[in-house]
Amino acid sequence: MAGPSPCSIASPPRRRAYRWLLAFPFVWQAGLAPVVNDIALRPFGLPFPMAWQMAGIVLTSVAIALVFRLDARHGVEDDEADFLARHQDAGTDGHGSAR
Repeated sequence: MAGPSPCSIASPPRRRAYRWLLAFPFVWQAGLAPVVNDIALRPFGLPFPMAWQMAGIVLTSVAIALVFRLDARHGVEDDEADFLARHQDAGTDGHGSAR
């Protein structure tokens, strides 16, 4: 009895601890919203919760861009290209359905 082919054995995913940065926007927007609701400060004449949400949008964009750059540095595009090449050779589109 032969073992599984090398293409059917997936290598274990590498840990990318920096992806926890993507939790930051959720904590900023949902977790801290109750804390900032009662702040009376009015930056630029805006209610503080509105300014908080606008700052969150900017910081979310920065966090996503940082994770994107770190992924690129760690070769995620190469991993994705290898994955697609293996699955297209097998006759699927990568989601299990036939092309």
